[in-house]
Amino acid sequence: MRCNRLRKTIKNYASLLLMLLAMTVFRTAVADWNYVPSGSMEPTITPGDVLVVSKLSYGPSVPFTSSRLFSIGEPQRGDIITFYPSHTDQCLVKRVVGVPGDRLRIQGRDLWINGKKLQQTALSDNLLQESSGIKPHKIKISGSRGLPTIEGEIRVPDGQYFVMGDHRNNSYDSRYWGFVDQSQVVGKVVRIGLSFSPQFAERLALAVD
Repeated sequence: MRCNRLRKTIKNYASLLLMLLAMTVFRTAVADWNYVPSGSMEPTITPGDVLVVSKLSYGPSVPFTSSRLFSIGEPQRGDIITFYPSHTDQCLVKRVVGVPGDRLRIQGRDLWINGKKLQQTALSDNLLQESSGIKPHKIKISGSRGLPTIEGEIRVPDGQYFVMGDHRNNSYDSRYWGFVDQSQVVGKVVRIGLSFSPQFAERLALAVD
């Protein structure tokens, strides 16, 4: 009797179960969405944004694992990525500022890549446009907070990435805990799919790449 009831239940809910399985495989292998709780990526991404993350940008993932079937590309300087760093099981989102082989120098808000200082153009009291050597994007500096300085020059090792938040002095990133390994990268943020921030209408479906 129990077996008959179980088979009947499975038959009645087969479509729903297949849909849930397909959604799970899709999220683990193709694309995912992540809610952003913090302001470390302001002004590009704000608390309350829901990000669309492509897992195909760097190669399809094996369902239910963090491994890739094959690689079709690697994170580029300026990409916004999600990843699981070694020091926490929380999925983080940051911008790639250094790729394998890059030489970085950081002094306060100033950043040099391979000996060339990035150009920063003031847009307001705490907003700047950063460009030259990286995809143009806005960064935020909070006047009430200090900015970390790293002595000397950093070389990004093979298979590693140096990431930073766009809110430069409100981001716990590679300046504090080091590089992101290629195996830790989940995917590339391709769009803000939904936003619960105050600027909802302006930011809905805003492309970030």
